[in-house]
Amino acid sequence: PRFIPDDFEMRTLVNTLPFSIGGELRRPIIILNPNASDMLPLRKWATENFVALALRLLDHYKEIIIGITGALSEKESAEKISAQIRERMDGSKANSVINFAGKTTLTQLFTLYSVADMLITNDSGPGHFSSMTDVSTLILFGPETPHLFGPLGKNVHIIWKELACSPCVNAFNHRFSPCNDNVCMKTITVDEVYEKVVEILRLNV
Repeated sequence: PRFIPDDFEMRTLVNTLPFSIGGELRRPIIILNPNASDMLPLRKWATENFVALALRLLDHYKEIIIGITGALSEKESAEKISAQIRERMDGSKANSVINFAGKTTLTQLFTLYSVADMLITNDSGPGHFSSMTDVSTLILFGPETPHLFGPLGKNVHIIWKELACSPCVNAFNHRFSPCNDNVCMKTITVDEVYEKVVEILRLNV
């Protein structure tokens, strides 16, 4: 199925947020979804990696908007991530980082994806939600396999190291793994993700 936002949702999103300059949307708009469910922490790319990635993207793109998304339960941690980015960024871009966690309905989140140029996420629900829109989505897989659980959207991009021990978490073993050191996620570097993001945006923006 495809999600197409109505005019009201689009106007509400664009007019109430610092997205535009002279009526034109600032680009690129990049959404970061740093928090997979606490039930499966093995799927998480380190928070400091998301912060470092955001800072590199803010330095690379002049008019960029970075959005942080998450559920209501993730609002506080998302704000901490936003604060870490703002503390280390150029003061001239003070309004370039926005915390959306816990502040959107599902329809508003889909609308945000429709406006955005790219979503970067751990292996979690938003990677599947976004495939109902045209946003380019980069999903970081580790303990699960994208061959079985990757989203089906045409604009989905995957980084997965395919280590010998991966996948160790899936529906067939009731998502239980003895692993306590997610090397599969730790071997995904900030440089690698940054270069992939720039490559994708170069083709699409």
